[in-house]
Amino acid sequence: MCGDTTRTANGGTIAVVFPLDQLCSSNSSVASLSSSPDSVTSTASMSPYSLFFRDPESNSRKTKATFHIDDADTYNALRGHRQLDMRIEKYGDLSTNTATSPPPLHKFRLDFARGQSTAGPAPRTVEFELPERLDLGASEKGVVGRQVTMEAGGSILGVGIVGYN
Repeated sequence: MCGDTTRTANGGTIAVVFPLDQLCSSNSSVASLSSSPDSVTSTASMSPYSLFFRDPESNSRKTKATFHIDDADTYNALRGHRQLDMRIEKYGDLSTNTATSPPPLHKFRLDFARGQSTAGPAPRTVEFELPERLDLGASEKGVVGRQVTMEAGGSILGVGIVGYN
């Protein structure tokens, strides 16, 4: 770990997901992420949020994915879509057009109405058990260094890169 910090390592991996509107305004090459303007939903009211992956602590062989969302508007926007697709791309290049990129390494449909969520003050969390166990390392099948794309109805909501937590 670089630098001084009081934050303890939690294990697993993390991706900070940035809403597409924020990425496009700060980096013109990211505007190429979608194939057409129709495939982008406005994410102007959303803030970045964290997505944690961790191996199960019990006998379950499936990875847990937990969203940590500090902002109420972002939480409500994600829950409003109900069905979200989480794509873990084969590469970690944020300037790649996902419509023309190779099929993702993993793709999961998440039903926000069925995720285990905590209500109340920030951060709000929503946890899902994924259908399979992910390799949480940096390898041919590992998720570290890969792009995570969040989509709803074919529209890109945000992207991030998976790293160690």
